[in-house]
Amino acid sequence: MAVAGVGCTHGRPGNTVTGRITPEHFQFTTTVKPPRQKEEDGGWRAVCIHAQTTMGDSGATTVCKFEVGVPIRTSSQGEIPLEDAQDAAADMANRAAFRVLSEAHPGDMLAELCIRFKVTYEFMLREKIKGSRIGECRSLGIKTVPFGVVIDPAAIPPAK
Repeated sequence: MAVAGVGCTHGRPGNTVTGRITPEHFQFTTTVKPPRQKEEDGGWRAVCIHAQTTMGDSGATTVCKFEVGVPIRTSSQGEIPLEDAQDAAADMANRAAFRVLSEAHPGDMLAELCIRFKVTYEFMLREKIKGSRIGECRSLGIKTVPFGVVIDPAAIPPAK
């Protein structure tokens, strides 16, 4: 599975993990504006990522879909600039993909690797930006960004 382009796995040890998702892929949309009072927590940004996943041993391909949500302001971290959120989201996605894929075994199902990636990614991103969430693409009005796959915009169902 690859969250960063086309990733290949060939079983442990020595899995090959390729591709890198960049901060530019994280085209966050502000879904909740932060409070006017600068000392109050609040605000939310989100983006839906569709990342192509390919198993090197079988050539099987699928798309791992996930929403990345990050707060705009927290009491522990203050205001989180968009660029910092994008950098952290990309860095942690790449680290999580490498961790999950480098430990994959031949025969691992792509859907299971996608789930493991999302769990690992959320844990890692929360270490960087408290309150971040990774889940299903559900927020209304956010962008869907393909990574390593061409998506027909008409084929994307509206978010619920």
